[in-house]
Amino acid sequence: MDEVPRSARVAAASVNQTVGDWDGNVARLRAAIRAAREARARLLVLPEMCIPGYSLGDRLLMRGTIERSWQALQTLLPDTAGLVVLVGLPVGHRGVLYNAVAVLADGAIVGVVPKENLATGDVQYENRWFSGWQRGRVEILEWDGLQIPFGTLIFSARGLGRFGIEICEDGWKGSRPGSLLALAGAHLIANPSASWFVLGKHRVRREMVTQISREDHVAYVYASLLGCDATRLIFDGTVLIAQDGVVLGEGRRFAFGSDVELVARTLDLGALAHTRSEEGSWREQVEALVRGDFGEIPPVVAIPGDFSTDDAPPAPPPYWLEGTDAKPVDPSLSWLAEAGLIPRQPEEQDLPHLELELALCTGLDEYTRKCGIPGFTLALSGGRDSAMCALLVARMYHYRHRDAAAARAALAEHFTCAYLATENSSAATHSAAERVAVGLGARFLDGDIQAAVDTHLAIAGAMSGTALSWANPAHDVPLQNVQARLRGSLIWLFANLQGNLLIATSNKSEAGVGYATMDGDTSGGIAPLADVPKSLVIVWLAWARRFHALPFLDDVAAVPATAELRPPGRSQTDEDDLMPFGILDQLLYLFVQRGQEPLEMFRTLWPTVGGPSYAGDARAFAAHVRKFVRLLCAAQWKRERFAISFRVTAFDLDPKTGFRFPPVQAPFTKELAELDAYVETLA
Repeated sequence: MDEVPRSARVAAASVNQTVGDWDGNVARLRAAIRAAREARARLLVLPEMCIPGYSLGDRLLMRGTIERSWQALQTLLPDTAGLVVLVGLPVGHRGVLYNAVAVLADGAIVGVVPKENLATGDVQYENRWFSGWQRGRVEILEWDGLQIPFGTLIFSARGLGRFGIEICEDGWKGSRPGSLLALAGAHLIANPSASWFVLGKHRVRREMVTQISREDHVAYVYASLLGCDATRLIFDGTVLIAQDGVVLGEGRRFAFGSDVELVARTLDLGALAHTRSEEGSWREQVEALVRGDFGEIPPVVAIPGDFSTDDAPPAPPPYWLEGTDAKPVDPSLSWLAEAGLIPRQPEEQDLPHLELELALCTGLDEYTRKCGIPGFTLALSGGRDSAMCALLVARMYHYRHRDAAAARAALAEHFTCAYLATENSSAATHSAAERVAVGLGARFLDGDIQAAVDTHLAIAGAMSGTALSWANPAHDVPLQNVQARLRGSLIWLFANLQGNLLIATSNKSEAGVGYATMDGDTSGGIAPLADVPKSLVIVWLAWARRFHALPFLDDVAAVPATAELRPPGRSQTDEDDLMPFGILDQLLYLFVQRGQEPLEMFRTLWPTVGGPSYAGDARAFAAHVRKFVRLLCAAQWKRERFAISFRVTAFDLDPKTGFRFPPVQAPFTKELAELDAYVETLA
């Protein structure tokens, strides 16, 4: 019979890895192991795929990736003296690749656990490379003369008791492997994860960890990645340790400048064992396991050595006070206010906006640091999108340097903004752009490109024999686009002169319906707003103005959203060209995320928007639905060419990882006819 220790000292660490950075990744894992040792932990949980980096893509199909991952694992073995360390890597077995976690103990590999439930769907594509493990199966992995237990395993060590492992997606499924391991005697479940960021996901993740620990009467130790290991996906660095429904420890998220974020706690395993012994339903489930109702009981791998701690478990608070102590709204972000990086502790209404800021700043920081890019260049139009991009860059330097003076000096040296006017530009946008650049401390270039526009039109007229005119409707788009493309050419020149990363400013709403000029406002190497809908851009800027006290944003908010590509006498606003942003963004959500067709979208939204937005005019709303569908289908070729972006919301339009939509198709002709027929019945 395994002895359940009264207490165990454990740690979990988030690490900031980079795909294929073998030496750097090993160095950061060693730093995490040293930090765990200094914290007197005897077991350390590291993230999923933390040796090679998670976002390997088809680099996983290269033999060298697997071999170098294993070599790195062996390199780490001497660092585990006196410790048990869980580390993630890809493992080949029987000609098949598995996403696995190796258990290292006191300089030896004592077992390997492969992932059961592959993360596939949405941006995740694990089954392109990996196979999922069949629960209950146990084999022997042979590698370099070693014979290592491989499969559904429980581990037992003196001072730690029994523990099991479920890997990332395994913890999100209704039938979790961890529940079986708990019934089989594990008092600790480790979850090494590579759980990417989405707005609001951390709350769900925290609730999941808390609930699992309560339902299974376990200590649940969770560690995810930090930063961007290969762009697009952002990892916020979540670290959680919970026991029987109580979060004992939580790490800082978005820890800029930190490659390792470690949390260590002493667990009261004796209390868990006592709770299980008292609960009749727990005993009944254990008996069902013994009868074979839940499949085979996993074998136990005994780990030699003693991993006991002298630390006594912390005394619980008086039972009548449990849950009554005041805590920050989000403990993982409270450090930002304590470090003076934000003006105050965030409240409930601040969280989504602050998370959005932190995630996008993390993406920009990681991309430039890891790619060796010295700074940023931005075409600053005086509108909302470019203002948000500029503010994100400024906030990124603020988080990177953690000192206002140093951040402002870095902005002056490494961030260039340019206002590129034509005769269609207004004094209001010029003033707004200048105030944003000066207010943030960026370098501001002020220029007029009308002469270049005139030269292009003259050359085009001489070559084609056609004089372009705003009076001709067929010339409207060419006359607008020539301005945007000349801006794109010039802003690229400024970026090239400094070796900077050019920021593309298009937002998600524009990307959805193609309201952007290819090689014009889409020019750039990174598009931080490509997963931020316009309605959120507007709300976020209003929040940032209040939260960060930025009065110069008032000038931006005072100008209606407009491309300013038509003459002033031909008034142009984005919503006149398209439709109200609130409507557009709801249609985009229903079409892409919910998979609704035109008629279903109409029926879903009409009860809500029919009165307030359309005064009961069903034909007007149907016209917007038709327009949206046609534009979205026609714009797929543009989305195929957009700059790299970061995933921050529930769905994105990136054709490589998100919305995979055919660029050639019949654009819902029959479905739109069904919508028209239905609307006529309402007339």
